[in-house]
Amino acid sequence: GVGRDMKVVVVVLCLLFVSVQGQSTLLPKLNIDPTSLTVSGVSSGADMAIQLHVAYSSRIVGVAAFAGAPYWCAMAELPVAVSSCMYLPSLIFLPELYTATEAAHLAFSIDNPSNLARSKVWLFSGKDDSVVHQGVVDKTYGFYQHYKSSIKYYNNMSAEHSWITNNYGNACDKLASPFINNCKFDAAGDFLRFFYGNLNTNVSQNASNLRTFDQKYYTPLQIAPSDISMDSSGFYYIPTACQKGAKCKLHVSLHGCKQGVHSIGTDFVLHTGLNGWAEANNIVVLYPQATSSQIVPYNPEGCWDWWGYTLPSYATKLGPQVATIHSMLTALGA
Repeated sequence: GVGRDMKVVVVVLCLLFVSVQGQSTLLPKLNIDPTSLTVSGVSSGADMAIQLHVAYSSRIVGVAAFAGAPYWCAMAELPVAVSSCMYLPSLIFLPELYTATEAAHLAFSIDNPSNLARSKVWLFSGKDDSVVHQGVVDKTYGFYQHYKSSIKYYNNMSAEHSWITNNYGNACDKLASPFINNCKFDAAGDFLRFFYGNLNTNVSQNASNLRTFDQKYYTPLQIAPSDISMDSSGFYYIPTACQKGAKCKLHVSLHGCKQGVHSIGTDFVLHTGLNGWAEANNIVVLYPQATSSQIVPYNPEGCWDWWGYTLPSYATKLGPQVATIHSMLTALGA
């Protein structure tokens, strides 16, 4: 009868719920401090971090960018991205970028950039960076200076194009996979202290606190992640105390081109130095994952979209990757 059928439905739904929970495919709702939201990234991940920061400047209070170009640098043009925004910084005209930023705000596609005056901006450019020349990051510094952000800029280290650590990766002046270089400098600890003030000394990360989740639940209209060059799974690091209901901070960290899990395995999500600081200071770290795409969109190196391969609105709240990452933050409780 109907009663029996309802019981069957309830049992099936319970089993489905248990299976989803068991696979940890959804992000958990946590006790997140809404004033603690910060982002970081390297190379195309730095560009995406800056796009997230400018698009959601009312919510994101800090950004750390290794070799990041200024907001809207590529202007939705791949030829501009691979010239002006990488090795011809003299072609970057900042007043044009300010005008575009103000226009995006007037169109309600980004938050009011006046919020950036309350933000902390941490920038790094290696003197030996052969991929994104230091003059490009100088323009990023100029962009944020214009909006009166509080800026810390490291530009005097003989480092190649990479995420910088004090204990893992290639020699500081080497350009090679996994694009994590040991320059005897704890960049993650430096920018986290810049964002959050005094922190407890970092500890060893707990490998079991690194989890995976299914990114498809967070894309606009739940389109397939592959349609916007995102991987099926992402990662997050959840400190033990945060699993037990403690109030926690939230940081998003974005890999660069050729740095997703299919290129370098879990090197980026394990070895940037973030997780040890996170464990000691109740900071949840979200690691979204882009992936390579050979046809449409064309993104063979697995870069984040900083030139418009998804949509011309890529750098705003209407950008599919920006919107997806923001949905993840909301799901976590930010």
